[in-house]
Amino acid sequence: MAGKCNALIPPTLLIMLTGTVMIMMEAGTSWASNSPDYADALSKCILFFEGQRSGKLPSTQRMTWRKDSALRDGSDIGMDLVGGYYDAGDNVKFHFPMAFTVTMLAWSVIDFGKYMGYWDKKHALEAVRWGSDYLLKATSVHHVVVGQVADSNGDHNCWERPEDMDTPRTSYVINETNPGTEVSAEIAAALAASSIAFKASNAKYSAFLLHRSKQVFNFADGYQGSYNLSIGEVACPFYCDYSGYADELLWAAAWLYKATQEAYYWEYLEQNIHHLESIVVRNIHGNPYVGASFAEFGWDAKHAGINVLVSQ
Repeated sequence: MAGKCNALIPPTLLIMLTGTVMIMMEAGTSWASNSPDYADALSKCILFFEGQRSGKLPSTQRMTWRKDSALRDGSDIGMDLVGGYYDAGDNVKFHFPMAFTVTMLAWSVIDFGKYMGYWDKKHALEAVRWGSDYLLKATSVHHVVVGQVADSNGDHNCWERPEDMDTPRTSYVINETNPGTEVSAEIAAALAASSIAFKASNAKYSAFLLHRSKQVFNFADGYQGSYNLSIGEVACPFYCDYSGYADELLWAAAWLYKATQEAYYWEYLEQNIHHLESIVVRNIHGNPYVGASFAEFGWDAKHAGINVLVSQ
């Protein structure tokens, strides 16, 4: 069901906005080329995530033009799903790529945190926690993982600020009878990676993240099935799983081994790594994609990341 789209911007204004942005980009080109500040650019990368925040914004919010939004998310299923990140220029919360984003943010702190300045590391950890706190909410019910909030198609028909949106905020649930191994395993990976990132600064929170990661991993592994079949009507074609969920399970196991050093997760990797050999990348129509390459690394294909983690 599509919303009313009261905040749609007229096409003439869109043209004017586009032209203004192009002029601003052109005007800034010579300045940027003469005075490159790559450290500042890296800082801006983290600042970007503050612009993508959903929910009740903190007093420390640096992008002050953003305000509170989606404060009733999850109320349709009796859960608190306020928070998290919007995906791009829309107001959907796609939990599969969001969880991967949190995993990668945490990994950046783990591997490069010692090179970050005080404020950059602080902001990076805040970005991780904004995501990890939300993923804890999305997995707060036993054997339930919320896979997405908002109908992609209805939302994409409306271009409006999250503060003003009037489209439905439907919650899409994964459970024992409607599994979604990809998103569940990716959330387990994100929570495990986040637990490592916070281990030195907040041991209690780190332990809680790790405990939940194990629970979610067990659910993902114990109730296997593609989320394409359970919530694919809203996740696809935007974030369909095109390469199967075996890589997400191994990716999560690798992160859990890194976080715990427990033999169980290493043995899981050894016993299941062969599944990667049989993965076939498919297009949005379900047909094999001939040009696929596992040299790529992203929210859907984790092969390269698994190799790096295992090598460490």
